[in-house]
Amino acid sequence: MNEQELQQFLEKLASGNYTNEEYQTFVSWVENCTREEYELMLVYWEQVSDAVDQTDNIDPALIASIERGLDRIDEKASRQVIPLYAEIDKKKRLWPRIAAAASILVAMSAGSYFVFHKKQLGQQIAQTKPIYIKPGSKKAILQLANGQRIALNEAPAGTLAKQGNATITKTADGQVTYNAQNSSGKTEDIYNTITTERGGYYPLKMADGTVAILDAASSIKYPVTFNGKERNVEITGQVYFQVAHNASKPFKVTVKGQTIEDIGTEFNINAYDDEPYIRTTLVDGSVRVTKLQKSFVLVPGQQALTDLDKNTLMVKTVEVGDVIAWKNGQTSFKNEDIQEIMRQVSRWYDVDVEYQGNLPDRKFIGGISRNASLADLLKILEFDNIHFTVQDKKITVKP
Repeated sequence: MNEQELQQFLEKLASGNYTNEEYQTFVSWVENCTREEYELMLVYWEQVSDAVDQTDNIDPALIASIERGLDRIDEKASRQVIPLYAEIDKKKRLWPRIAAAASILVAMSAGSYFVFHKKQLGQQIAQTKPIYIKPGSKKAILQLANGQRIALNEAPAGTLAKQGNATITKTADGQVTYNAQNSSGKTEDIYNTITTERGGYYPLKMADGTVAILDAASSIKYPVTFNGKERNVEITGQVYFQVAHNASKPFKVTVKGQTIEDIGTEFNINAYDDEPYIRTTLVDGSVRVTKLQKSFVLVPGQQALTDLDKNTLMVKTVEVGDVIAWKNGQTSFKNEDIQEIMRQVSRWYDVDVEYQGNLPDRKFIGGISRNASLADLLKILEFDNIHFTVQDKKITVKP
């Protein structure tokens, strides 16, 4: 099929005026088309999708045949494509994928790409006025030991302050960096704190060379220089660490009565107040996680899961890429319900969320660029008895 033939057939498909021979040709084309040709099909379908109203009458065998073709494309492009879907009847997968082209293309323009495997995204997001809520950005507050507060997103690059024998600078790319001068004799620890509000994130390089990246609604308290036998920091929310290993001076993170000790590593800690667990995920190296009298040493790919209600600690294997997607500029969902997803949405887009009615109990898999607007994300999430009303900075989720 060339472009003209494809466009003409999709117009016929939308109206229902096509022959079986034409349909079989289309099926064969889909089963052998490239990713680029598939994307072209979505572009043309956007132009005719409003007219589709006869998809339920299409032969299920033909749907299954086209399904195999699209699955083949998905598998081939799995490194570029992040599927998002709920657990709905498999036989309804195909045509919503085409009918959702408009939403897919909007997401593509935001630097992400989705392939939907399930229900039609026919409903529009209800709202009293247009959505202009932007995603989070690099912003945080640095609080010095004397109480002075510096808005890091507003401060120019260069020297920000001096604390003890450390000089605090902001690099051209926005990272806060501590450079300590050698000093003789014992010096008192001086602590600084960096805090991100909802809708912000920020990178920090401490005096020992350890890098910490704060997600939205998070904080880290740390000494400007590490003078003692240990390097101790305290956090809230979610922080990703790349620790500069020093066997003679262990690096320890304290959060909600739990201690994570570096044994040469990169790891992620998720300990938000509105989450039921503390999740410590090891990316590389080794860490020891201790809660009360229980302790585990993790290997890469493992996650220590602390149940805050039961005060229990267990270890499981996870997909690290999903856990640290936020650090890499992606929002990733892996078998999460709508409430779990909306907690992430609330923090990253700085919005409040409320629920009305009985929402369907389904799990989602997928992801989207963190640079996508709130409107783009909600268009993608809204389907099959989940709808959103947006007013000011409040989202109401309802069936």
